[in-house]
Amino acid sequence: MSRKAPKIALIGRTNVGKSTLFNVLCNKNKSITEDIAGVTRDRSYALISVKEKVVNLIDTGGILGESEDPLAAAVHEQSTLALNEADIIIAVFDGIYGVHPDDSNLVQLLREAQKPVIWVINKCEKPRTREEAVEFYELGLESYIWISAAHRQNLHELVGAIVDAVEVVEAGTPSEEEDDEERAIRIAIVGKPNVGKSSLVNRLIGSERVIASELPGTTRDTIDVELTRDGQKFILVDTAGLRRKSHVPEESLERYANVRALKALARCDVALLLLDASEDPLVSDQERRIADLLHRRGIPFILVCNKWDKVEKDNTSVKAYSKKVFERLNFCRYAPLLFLSAETGRRCPKIFPTVKEVHESAATRVRTSELNRVLLNAFEKNPPPVYRGHPVKMYFATQVTTTPPTVLVFVNFPQNITQTYERYLKKKLQEHFSFAGTDIKLQIRKRRNQERDNQFEEESGAGF
Repeated sequence: MSRKAPKIALIGRTNVGKSTLFNVLCNKNKSITEDIAGVTRDRSYALISVKEKVVNLIDTGGILGESEDPLAAAVHEQSTLALNEADIIIAVFDGIYGVHPDDSNLVQLLREAQKPVIWVINKCEKPRTREEAVEFYELGLESYIWISAAHRQNLHELVGAIVDAVEVVEAGTPSEEEDDEERAIRIAIVGKPNVGKSSLVNRLIGSERVIASELPGTTRDTIDVELTRDGQKFILVDTAGLRRKSHVPEESLERYANVRALKALARCDVALLLLDASEDPLVSDQERRIADLLHRRGIPFILVCNKWDKVEKDNTSVKAYSKKVFERLNFCRYAPLLFLSAETGRRCPKIFPTVKEVHESAATRVRTSELNRVLLNAFEKNPPPVYRGHPVKMYFATQVTTTPPTVLVFVNFPQNITQTYERYLKKKLQEHFSFAGTDIKLQIRKRRNQERDNQFEEESGAGF
């Protein structure tokens, strides 16, 4: 028995480019398209193939606010019917106009429908419009795709999102939470040569699968090992030691291993940066560079002080060694620090629960209301310097991505938010939300329409 083609409805205000997009996806001019609001008065259907996925595409008139015009009311009704019968929604916004007062109502309506939604910002043919489209994050969108239907720009990304959504609908894919529970957490073990990476892998898996010796560079390739602990799957990626390119011969196996190790970092969920507790200095320049690489790339990571059994210690040693580590790695105080011995196995069992905690922390999405409360409070307690006699006001903030958690903050004078003040804001966010093992990225932006800024301030009391 053949499966019915999923229905995909194009939903949005009038004149945002739904019919143009419909025609582009259909590769024909089936709907009338003009720059006059409301020209698509009824639903239009087309059975199309998107990357071998057959879908039933529905074009609609605009979803409008209250109107006394009976024709506008009929168009609204047709759009609502399309929304109800659709399996997937493509919500289309106007990138040139920016955020319209009706857009927030549309977002709320679509969330209540509890159907897969692809958020699309249309008319983004100009780079500046694409840059300014970030203001749509104010609506609480997790992500969006910019396109220009009229100029056929970036449609490949939209097509990919459509295929993904269709596969979800067809397969009845489980929720993200269920999928995360079943998915293996990939752990990349990194550090300079001979710090004990292979010994740690062997200890964790309980076998001598990886060659371990006292010679730097004995692990020539990345080796993946899958295992399960307390119902959670993990994949250990034992990487070659990372050394500076200038210290590695151009044609050597070690240079090849360096490249493979960097690729392993690109596909891991959490990295373990191994340090040698028996060495002085405790954190070398090379290890600081590796930590900086992880920090800049936004890779969640844990600091692991290995060979702890070789250190003469007392009850103050952990505190003293922690101080030494973070004096050298002051930019990543968010990273958990473990002291253990791969050789004896002491404290090694702490690795897996810590990895799971860091992985979950990096994927955390915080409530927008709480995020704004924390940041507004930070601005109020310690305002940034004034700009040409004007106070710097924060209007709105929203988390736009995870892993690493990235927060978009709208202010009136972004040029006056210094790096020092950004660090202050990030510290306040870390104190409140405790993103273990992961840095928080801030994007400070100016709102496009100052008139809408003032309106927002009057209505909500935000900004001071």
